[in-house]
Amino acid sequence: MSRSQIACAIDAGTTTIVRVKSSGTSGCALTMCQSLRGGLEAVTGPKSNKYASKLSAMLSKWPDEPVALAFSPSEILTLPAWFPATATPDERESLGRLEAGYFVRNIDEWLWHILPVEETGDRPLELERQMLMFYPSEPARFVEEALQTRNRVNMSGLHIEPLVRLSVGLSEPMAVLELEERYAAFFVSVNGKARYFRYWPVRNGSERDYFAIAELTGAEDAGSSKIRVTGSAADPASLKRIASATSRVLEPLGIPQGVTLEGKAKGCTASTGVVRAISMAMMTLTLPPGSSPGQ
Repeated sequence: MSRSQIACAIDAGTTTIVRVKSSGTSGCALTMCQSLRGGLEAVTGPKSNKYASKLSAMLSKWPDEPVALAFSPSEILTLPAWFPATATPDERESLGRLEAGYFVRNIDEWLWHILPVEETGDRPLELERQMLMFYPSEPARFVEEALQTRNRVNMSGLHIEPLVRLSVGLSEPMAVLELEERYAAFFVSVNGKARYFRYWPVRNGSERDYFAIAELTGAEDAGSSKIRVTGSAADPASLKRIASATSRVLEPLGIPQGVTLEGKAKGCTASTGVVRAISMAMMTLTLPPGSSPGQ
């Protein structure tokens, strides 16, 4: 039985909306792809209600279909943690809140996303390694509450886990370099879990390139002979410098494997927002109903 999922990838200045339909097998079809000028920065200003109204109006064409939200804030905070291996989803959420209480000053100003991490042979049997990723509760909470008046939001969180989950079913680890204006990240994922994850806030392009070069030359296991690159700051000049300094094969992170383009979506390009939105839709379709990110 096929299912449809709407997903919105919301970064600082742009919102990308996609509709993905599962085929009942291992494949998915992209049937709609649209963009809206304005993102998280618009929600923090005086035009927040106007932005929410525009987004709601675009989604009103599919009032009965669920919506997943993938947020891409300018910066996040990361914290490695260990949780009991037998912890339930509710217990994991409580543990995340406990860790947040030690890590951030005002817990109500933050949300957190638990990134699944690949198990290692040296871990204690009773514990599982996690990566907590903290991001501002506003404006993310505002967007979700605004959409709930017309649509059912069935999942929300950071865009990083959906990208990590793209490694499910691949024959080798997937290495991704993400370059944004205010941060750079590098991760290697295996079967949907992070084997290696690094995140660095940056102030300029020189710091961003330095981080990328240091990671790609210093990581013992880059996971693959090629590095997939994504992000709004992945410009040709930076990629040329990084490739020259590291001798790595860099290629764009494209539309996920197994996704076909149908109808009006046939002209859709593999922009950063499109890939993030499709990945979020795919992750939501594969998780059991009622699940949360990190499960």
